[in-house]
Amino acid sequence: MPSTPTLEKGLAFRRKLKSGQTVSGAWSTLGSPEVACLMARAGLDYLLVDLEHGRGGLEGLAAQVQALAAFETAVMVRLPDHDAGSVKRALDIGANALLVPQVDRPEQASAILDAALFPTEGRRGVAVGAIAAADWGYAPDIYYEAANDALTVLVQVESPESVSNLTEILALPRLDGIFVGPNDLSASMGMFRQFETPAFRQVFDEVRARTLEAGKIFGALPVPLPGLDVDGLFASGAQVVPAGSDQSLLRAGASGIVASHEARGQ
Repeated sequence: MPSTPTLEKGLAFRRKLKSGQTVSGAWSTLGSPEVACLMARAGLDYLLVDLEHGRGGLEGLAAQVQALAAFETAVMVRLPDHDAGSVKRALDIGANALLVPQVDRPEQASAILDAALFPTEGRRGVAVGAIAAADWGYAPDIYYEAANDALTVLVQVESPESVSNLTEILALPRLDGIFVGPNDLSASMGMFRQFETPAFRQVFDEVRARTLEAGKIFGALPVPLPGLDVDGLFASGAQVVPAGSDQSLLRAGASGIVASHEARGQ
């Protein structure tokens, strides 16, 4: 079947996840297409463009999508909000996957899916004659027919309310998976970054277990504790664990230079 670069990336990424593979990825928070290329060239399966806390908006996303066109690296976008316009525009630009923050209720997740999927599965607005995702309108029919199948949607569990509604959220058939944000989840539980406490670990483990039992993809932001670090998360069934960011990689590199210089000086 004929395809487009956006569809090829999205389909390949979703196939990896649906087959149970773990995927390598990192956050793009600086909004730089050049930095995005530097990371993608290493062979990452996906780059997670953060529009919730990162720099740059939709134009920055568009620049990164275009810059990554020559790479197989898929583009996952953490949305800035739940607005249907944000969903639509991110997908029109060429996002292959969505990560939706602060989803507390099944109605919120359902509304996101409704905005992200073309009819008859959803109500995504159709502008395939013009958008970048449809090869700038050169492949409107091809894109429309396959876009739903090529899209991965994960929602973030970040509050006790979302945990209490997890069964209903997981029951949504077109939702691909759950991603835990430990900072927000621990803060909403009144124990910010107290990841080692039994209460937090019990909730985290419960969300992971119930997600995997439902046959959904599980992901989380890693923290430097046994079982919650990158290796521990992957070993326990997680598939999407972004292992760093453009900022953290730059910080580590610069700090390493300073440390080496100081060591030589001693």
